[in-house]
Amino acid sequence: MRLAILSDIHANVAALVAVLADIDHRGVDDIVQLGDLVGYNSFPSETLALVQTRGIRGVHGNHDLMACGALSLDHCGPLARRAIEWTRGALSPAELAYLAALPGQLRPAGGVICLHSMLGDPVGRVRGREGFHEVSLELRRFDPEIEICCTGHTHRPGAVEIGGDGVVRHIGATLRLTAGAFWFINPGSVGQPRDSDPRAAYAVLDHESREVAFHRVAYDDARLSRDNARRGLADGKSRRRLAERLGRSTLAAARAVARFFDSAR
Repeated sequence: MRLAILSDIHANVAALVAVLADIDHRGVDDIVQLGDLVGYNSFPSETLALVQTRGIRGVHGNHDLMACGALSLDHCGPLARRAIEWTRGALSPAELAYLAALPGQLRPAGGVICLHSMLGDPVGRVRGREGFHEVSLELRRFDPEIEICCTGHTHRPGAVEIGGDGVVRHIGATLRLTAGAFWFINPGSVGQPRDSDPRAAYAVLDHESREVAFHRVAYDDARLSRDNARRGLADGKSRRRLAERLGRSTLAAARAVARFFDSAR
């Protein structure tokens, strides 16, 4: 089974449209999302509509829980708080109920668990080699069959291997998951990457060949940036950097996004 893994879309439907178009060319069998469908950006309804239309299963993230009132806003900074407060007013009762009903974990394949961050904790971050080792032991105690944990939250793609050589971090386009080791796979963020690459990020896990491939997709965020600014949600520095980086190279993707917006509004 080839599994596309998305995370931290954060109401950036432009990035999601571009990522799904890229996924459709790769012949995956299933798509999952690791939480934080909403927050930061100004197209939460369009994002939820597309996720539901495509039948994408997933888990809740901390921003999803804050939006539906299941988690305190004390867990976020000023920009995130402002976006969540706006999102609460923008979503319908049915959309808020959808977020509230998202589970904390998902098991898409044998030996694979999907979480937003840690088991039972969508807010905390795994820190350092010792932290990853402790969390892997916790997951193995929870279910000895688990050998791959797909997790998001940090907005940074990569993998952590826990095996005979200790705890090893991997960053690369394609990785082979060695047998007998425990693996954490973070696909990065679709809607708000926090590494040096502003393009949308996702990963594809081939469960049979035990390979994971990390992908980046360019998209045009002009409409998103304008709408964020109009609603007081813009992060000016990151938006200017992204606009300069992408330029005019994704006109086709921009047109696809515009068509989706026109049909969804």
